[in-house]
Amino acid sequence: MLNDKQTRDFYCASFLIAIGVKLQSHCRINGSTVFNFNNDTQTQDAIDKYYSMSSYVEPITYSNAIKACKSIVHSYDKADTNINTNSEGNNHVKQYRDNN
Repeated sequence: MLNDKQTRDFYCASFLIAIGVKLQSHCRINGSTVFNFNNDTQTQDAIDKYYSMSSYVEPITYSNAIKACKSIVHSYDKADTNINTNSEGNNHVKQYRDNN
């Protein structure tokens, strides 16, 4: 991971994926998803173009990359959910029963 370019910017990561920069890995740090890309000139040039708004990407390709990144982000949410249905700490809706 020393040679990786890290970003927490969801839309920048989606942009990089859409233009063909390979996502090396991802992880969750302090509740934020961190996306790791190769730390090379291609990646840095793409990041510079993204933040200077001087690059274009096919809208459907960008949309698909956003969906892929959302799947990554939400996969951590599902992995963190307690599977035990008897637990009070899970994300399931409790049924309300009127005892009258």
